[in-house]
Amino acid sequence: MKQLLAITTSCVLLAACGSYGLRDTTPKMSSRTNKDIPTYLECVRAKWAETGEASASHKDQSGTVSGSDKAGAHELIEVTADGTGAQAVMYETQNIKKDYNPAYRDAAVSCL
Repeated sequence: MKQLLAITTSCVLLAACGSYGLRDTTPKMSSRTNKDIPTYLECVRAKWAETGEASASHKDQSGTVSGSDKAGAHELIEVTADGTGAQAVMYETQNIKKDYNPAYRDAAVSCL
């Protein structure tokens, strides 16, 4: 059990490190949701996991979901508490040699 926890923690930390540079890009989405942070994060994580690797983390009044796939997409959503709901900001980069894939953004919007 401890080994599983260590592996999970390592994956979350690696995903967070890999998505650090995404914050330097222009946000692709900025929206508000009436859902609480854990509910929104889990909805997005589950949908993103269908197309690639995804991980979520939550602490106090904020959380993140990061995802990536073999096609070169790197996605990040930062969620912060905002009154009765949360503010979600999405950053992404995709392989410029391939057509844009809106699936990640569509999934994030559908969870709002």
